[in-house]
Amino acid sequence: MDRCIEYHGHFCMGQILGVRIAVKGLELVGTNNPKELIVIVENDRCIADAIQIVTGTRLGRRSMKLVDYGKMAATFINMVNNNAFRVNVRKVNPESSGSKESKEAAFLADDQELLSWKKVKVNLKTEELPGKPKRTVKCSRCQEKVFDFKDVESSEGPLCLACAKGAYYEEI
Repeated sequence: MDRCIEYHGHFCMGQILGVRIAVKGLELVGTNNPKELIVIVENDRCIADAIQIVTGTRLGRRSMKLVDYGKMAATFINMVNNNAFRVNVRKVNPESSGSKESKEAAFLADDQELLSWKKVKVNLKTEELPGKPKRTVKCSRCQEKVFDFKDVESSEGPLCLACAKGAYYEEI
């Protein structure tokens, strides 16, 4: 917990929930080796930092993925035996989640009281797995490199997603 708080910058309910989700996920898939693990986190808030620290998975190593559903949940995949479980928070009262009592209660709660989990199947494509890029192309419009089939074919040739569908940023 201390490592999570240090990395995240403060102690909050999200750190507790992230730790609890991560510990349960590792238990369910039967590994704590980050080289055997892929974790898909379902929000970009506090739990993501805690899950990253507990599991040793990293976005930059492609062992952590973000599918932002805005949910307090994560899916854990053991890449050795293909065992996968989705773990989510069963209940937390947002109005009281900042209180010392609610943090303590979440930290001490039984897994069955705090969390819910189910066995799942996740179909990851080869190009989504850790390792070197499977393919690199140059965007025909902006000339930037695009990795791992994240391009769109067009009459101009391959386009990056920003050129094909519009960027999240605006050049000034």
